[in-house]
Amino acid sequence: MINQMREIENKIENGSRLNEADALYLFESPDLMRIGALADRVNRRKNQDRIFYNINRHINPTNICALSCKFCAFSRKPGEEGAYAYEIDEMVEKARTAVAQGATELHMVGGLHPRWPFKRYLDMIATMHAEFPGVHLKAFTAVELDWMARRERRSLAEILQDLKNAGLGSLPGGGAEIFHPEIRDEICDTKVSADQWIDTHRLAHSMGLRSNCTMLYGHIERFEHRVDHMRRLRELQDETGGFNVFIPLSFQPNQNDMGIGRYTFGFDDLKTIAVARLYLDNFANIKAYWVMLGQDIAQLGLSFGANDFDGTVTEEKISLMAGGRSGMAMSRADLENLILRAGRTPVERDTLYKPINLEKSLAQVAQGNQSHQASRSHQANRNLPVSRARKMTFAITPHTVVVKLDEMKNLSWANLLTTCQSNSSTPSSNGPCEVILAGMSVVANLMEQAAVDLHAGMTALRAAGVRRLAESPSDARWNTHDKVHRAAHQADLPTTGRLTLRATANGCDWNDFRKQLDRVSDGLRPLGMTAISLGTSPDVGDSGDSGDAHDALSMVVTATEYLHAVSQLRFAAGERATIITSLMDDVPTLAPAMGLGSDGSQHPAQKLVPLLADFGSDDLGLVDPALIKVQRLIEDIRSAGLAADVKFAPESSQTDAGLDLRHKPRDRA
Repeated sequence: MINQMREIENKIENGSRLNEADALYLFESPDLMRIGALADRVNRRKNQDRIFYNINRHINPTNICALSCKFCAFSRKPGEEGAYAYEIDEMVEKARTAVAQGATELHMVGGLHPRWPFKRYLDMIATMHAEFPGVHLKAFTAVELDWMARRERRSLAEILQDLKNAGLGSLPGGGAEIFHPEIRDEICDTKVSADQWIDTHRLAHSMGLRSNCTMLYGHIERFEHRVDHMRRLRELQDETGGFNVFIPLSFQPNQNDMGIGRYTFGFDDLKTIAVARLYLDNFANIKAYWVMLGQDIAQLGLSFGANDFDGTVTEEKISLMAGGRSGMAMSRADLENLILRAGRTPVERDTLYKPINLEKSLAQVAQGNQSHQASRSHQANRNLPVSRARKMTFAITPHTVVVKLDEMKNLSWANLLTTCQSNSSTPSSNGPCEVILAGMSVVANLMEQAAVDLHAGMTALRAAGVRRLAESPSDARWNTHDKVHRAAHQADLPTTGRLTLRATANGCDWNDFRKQLDRVSDGLRPLGMTAISLGTSPDVGDSGDSGDAHDALSMVVTATEYLHAVSQLRFAAGERATIITSLMDDVPTLAPAMGLGSDGSQHPAQKLVPLLADFGSDDLGLVDPALIKVQRLIEDIRSAGLAADVKFAPESSQTDAGLDLRHKPRDRA
């Protein structure tokens, strides 16, 4: 297995083409970091550190559709609740607003309306082109074009030529789904076949119309089906060179007829982007489509082979109705902010991937503010983890209780002991609860006020049921940690240190974080500390009322920055220390910042779980089953080839048989 990976690396370095067996091996390998680093190296050869984005507007003309694809949550039948069909004038007004904001592209795809003649689509393009002659019109999937041709009883070439004459600029890549008949017949048997989709794009390329291509993954397909799909696209690209970009589309689980109720694994999302970059060697552009991946995974994808972040979008209803939680719009400032904070250079493009004002973009980056420059420099020189965690641990409420002293008012030493005793004696299926006391400065102050010796106080806390003492966010600027840690250890009470990565207006305070890392190397390990948690803090200038939800993106730590901080912490702490990245309290996601929250399928931070291990974490802290489904969390962990170590979980949840995504469909539960 190791030799095969080396052979693949040698092929990449020598410019040799990977075969299908190589691609399948990469999909099956758990070594995401090695594969990602290889994909990043290939991407930088092609695109340097430049990441494309565009100012665009999605308009979905109708969701009324004659087809009934099992995976689709967007389509409706005529008269069904939620069905809609825009008039052309309505579409023009939507486009007018976007063009006034700088949009260079209008992206139009929708359902197969049973009552719309071809003239309706032709008028749609002609009107848009007349109103906005300088805007590129990317419209109509191969499925829609086939529908138009069959209804008109005309050839596909004639339909395409009429649309091109009316102003059509290129084709989107939708409708590809998965080409292999074993899967295609199951999820969308009424759509055009794989050969028809390929032939449509071949024809468009021969007529001078470029197109995108996609792959819908994360439903019932297997890795070999993905490889087959990408092989067919690579072959057509060899033949015509007409594809602009490859776009992996992660399956969105809401309202489908396949019984699938979960989002894709973040580990799988990044692996798919990386494999695409390595296998699709004749594609210049691989997209991390934030609308479906979410801003967090899409930003991380820029370090795993993607060079395109898509655009401002606005009102993309197809993924939203299927359960997309990333919102339908991002501003230019947000896009550039996320790209810069991934350590890359944002470059605006047009639909055909020609840079717009490239010199201006590069000049702005060169003059960038100190926060962005510090972030870029930090990430360019980051240390990798000492070693990948082999298992991921987490505890479950109510078997473990964290008493957060920062949130408690009017507390006395006597009350604290009573509180700890009460929590520790709470019955559970596994006996007494484990109590973790968070807030060292509060503990020390309460002991001082009660004239209690530190060692005696720690002994009393242990007798009251406390099993660990942890630093809290309020301890960040407290300077007497060491003596409290030592007193706790003398009383046989383990302690957890805490570091905080702080956001600034346009990045993170890496200088402050490095000072905290010095304390880890010089002070915490000699104290005998067994665990260190990593928290985040928003920009201190934030009053808590940002007004616009998008403003929050410049005030929080992004997932990319957090993971790099985890790797720095692991390097400083060494292999023996436990690194805690609390899934519910500390792991940052942009979903809440965009006005979104968790749902019954997956907490917003859950996609990042397997990646945390690759960057050096091995503990997810305390998990509340009311917000995070424990079994699905275990599946996320196992998807990356890790063991799941669940403290105080029922035995049925602790079995570690693993998920075999190579040889069977994804669990549909």
